[in-house]
Amino acid sequence: MSLLELHIIPTEETPEVYLCPEGKPSFIAGRSLPENAHEFYQPVLLWIREHSKNSKTSLQLELRFDYFNSSSGRFLFEILSVLEHSGNRSNYTIIWSVESDDDLMLEKGEELKSLIDLSFQIRTV
Repeated sequence: MSLLELHIIPTEETPEVYLCPEGKPSFIAGRSLPENAHEFYQPVLLWIREHSKNSKTSLQLELRFDYFNSSSGRFLFEILSVLEHSGNRSNYTIIWSVESDDDLMLEKGEELKSLIDLSFQIRTV
């Protein structure tokens, strides 16, 4: 089965999600304050699991958050853990993009980087 693109339109409470199976840059960006983080992130997790099991292509995932709540943080960690524990983790690059004056998001990126054994770059914009 071929994996399709996943695109979730952002709202005031949820980030935009664009996941592409064909080697194009993918991203999750915006504010992540969903009322039900499990419901929001479930399709993202399913897509990531499917990609990690069946795709031979690399995935560059940019994470650009203005803010995220603790339940969103748990799902971000779970997404990264799936990639970390896949048989082809060298195919994955995580880019944490953060505004240069956003100390909170910079700290969150550094925290995630320290917990995950993946190619993880922190970029200030």
